Amino acid sequence: MSALLISAITFVLYIVILIAIGVITYLRAKSYSDYTLAGRSNNKWVTAISAESSDMSGWLLMGLPGAAYAAGFASIWIMIGLIFGTMFNWIFVANRLRVATEVYNVYSITEYFEKRVNDKSGTVAMVSGVAIIIFMIINASAEIIGSGKLLNATFGLDYSVGIVVGLVIVVMYTFLGGYMAVSWSNLFQGSIMFFALLFVPIAVLAKVGGITPAVESLFVKDPNFFLFLNGETELLPSLSIILGGLSVGLCYFGMVHVLTCFMSIKNSSEIKDSTFIATTWVSISTLGAVAVGMIGAYLFPEIADPEQIFFAMGKDYFPPYMLGLFAAAVMAAILSSVSAYVIVAAAAFGANIVKKYAKNVDESKIVNLERIAVIVISLLAFLMSLKSDLVFAVALLAAAGLGASFGPLVLFCLYSKNVNKTGAVASIIVGLVTVIAWYYSGMSAYIYELVPGFAASCAALMIGTKMSGGADDETVKIYELYTAKIKDNKRQG
Repeated sequence: MSALLISAITFVLYIVILIAIGVITYLRAKSYSDYTLAGRSNNKWVTAISAESSDMSGWLLMGLPGAAYAAGFASIWIMIGLIFGTMFNWIFVANRLRVATEVYNVYSITEYFEKRVNDKSGTVAMVSGVAIIIFMIINASAEIIGSGKLLNATFGLDYSVGIVVGLVIVVMYTFLGGYMAVSWSNLFQGSIMFFALLFVPIAVLAKVGGITPAVESLFVKDPNFFLFLNGETELLPSLSIILGGLSVGLCYFGMVHVLTCFMSIKNSSEIKDSTFIATTWVSISTLGAVAVGMIGAYLFPEIADPEQIFFAMGKDYFPPYMLGLFAAAVMAAILSSVSAYVIVAAAAFGANIVKKYAKNVDESKIVNLERIAVIVISLLAFLMSLKSDLVFAVALLAAAGLGASFGPLVLFCLYSKNVNKTGAVASIIVGLVTVIAWYYSGMSAYIYELVPGFAASCAALMIGTKMSGGADDETVKIYELYTAKIKDNKRQG
């Protein structure tokens, strides 16, 4: 039996498990709540690992190792930003959002925004829904690019064929089981990603004689490789490296697919344990990804595409069945994210367009329309993926867009009573426009577009709310019910 066939069999077994999860959850997902939010039934392990695997995506096994390959120790700032961004999101957002969405009786983040600011016109839901769909399509396209690279590097499939195969797989199980399928498949896939990133750098270093020869060789080649500022001594370039990495953590407050995980947990009392699980998962996984990139710079100094360094290690240092498992790990990272992006975008379509403008439509029809939206959104992401081949750059743009458009609004909605419709709409639009304008102006080479986008969004929210008279009495009254529930939960333990 050939090495390629052994790898392919291992990989196919993984795909069969995913489809089985989709079929099982299809049989369990009976209602709109089940399809859109898993019936708020996820336990702490499913919630934590599903949130982080859908967040980190193929970027974790391709984009981040590629960045570490090129930048060396300077990529540590990105890792720190990811870890602290994750931790702060769980500490300051998860519990409050879970309680808030139950108080307001909503199943999507856009419905929450709408009810939180007491918008009866549908403007907030429409604007936020469109923004979510745009950035989820961009996010999904970044991952589909990754699936093409994976299948090309591992099995020799043409890049275009590879992205079609990846697209078909994710549509199958997301179409069937909705958010319930996404959650349970992400638990499975997140576990594969974690153990792959824990095992691969350790095993490869053991095979090549340990860390010492790698460090010595890389230091001779480029002494700056082991400097946290990559040899920069000027103030502004140094600040650019530090802020560029750390600011990645800001995006978490607006990561709609992660926020949806917070909303799906069975009981808010489990969030404390989920916080520990999620932070541990991210810390070890990102450290492993950076290690893969830096070890790869030693073993494969002339590789054409640094984002394929994980595949190169698998081919050269492990037996065929292990290569199949590593391919499954990367595909797990990709599909866990694409499925989350697609189902959140489909939910935005169902909640903000179908439920608003198609009156008296029962829940089963909304679910079927969301299933159709899954297919359409996936096809749009596929078309976009044909225009680029860089996972890292596309993923960072989408993360910045979500972080700037929704991060400030989420924080203000959870922590301030003085938010209204005008401020919310201004925040989303200004954040979105600033990110895109900054990116295409070329200024991202100096400061990551999320930083000005987040700041502008905060300013727009405060100014818009103040100039339009602040929050009305009804909005404040419901907000006070929510804060009372938060206090009650704290008293109870």
